Amino acid sequence: MNPRKEVVMVHIDYENIRWRFRDYVEYVTLEDVLKAFQSIGNEIGELRQMFFYGDWTRRPQDARKIEEYGFRAVNVLSKIRGADRSDPTMMFAIDDQSREQPEITAFLLGAGDADYKEIILRCRERGKRIYAACFGRSASRELFTMTEGVYPLEVKLNLTERQPIALPPSEVLDEPRKTRYLIQRIDSLEKTLADVVRNYLRDKILLPIKQFGETSSEVEQFLDQEIQRGYLEEYSIENPKIPGRQVKCLRLKREHPLITEALLHPKSEEAKPEDSAPS
Repeated sequence: MNPRKEVVMVHIDYENIRWRFRDYVEYVTLEDVLKAFQSIGNEIGELRQMFFYGDWTRRPQDARKIEEYGFRAVNVLSKIRGADRSDPTMMFAIDDQSREQPEITAFLLGAGDADYKEIILRCRERGKRIYAACFGRSASRELFTMTEGVYPLEVKLNLTERQPIALPPSEVLDEPRKTRYLIQRIDSLEKTLADVVRNYLRDKILLPIKQFGETSSEVEQFLDQEIQRGYLEEYSIENPKIPGRQVKCLRLKREHPLITEALLHPKSEEAKPEDSAPS
């Protein structure tokens, strides 16, 4: 517990944080993140409010959940090509609060990059103390030298770092290895994308490898086969590029034993460097 009784505002660049979920074995839920930041804020001092910045048009259900917990979901539309632009909105909000609310003594920053250096300096000039919470491997050096402390989220969430997903070897894979690879790739995609579009998975991930079919039709047959096995679920969403049309998406049924086996007990042979296809 910090000896000072800080009055804390928490600002979280959720897209920045969420992107790192793919680096860990466990599936991190929004509730996990809410509770982790709430715990850190209360550890620092008196938590006044938490603000989560992201493009909530992509995840309206998450925005609703944040608000239901009593926190604020600040919508910042992504660029047309998908790049996040939460940083300036978040920094302006922190700057306003640091000037207009003298009772606030500290800010907890939920981000790991160095782009927030200027707002950290401004807050310090006004006598505000800055703390940070992010995944340790993504934390910039400036956060460690300019803030009062950095809380590693992987420790708070008790996460296990994932080994890099190896590309399938050049020889033909057997069915179990195809399944494990597919599960690991979808798991990684689910942690960074709102939805895993089936066509994207087929054309950009599986088809270039040539291990799951030589043609789009053959890859489709493979995916249909895996859906029949019960660990994959297909659903549809509105096509963001073509109003009135829908696209098919896939997600893991995480309670299925095949998912546990592939994610928590991966075969050691798939992690060997010599098994990787040349880049």
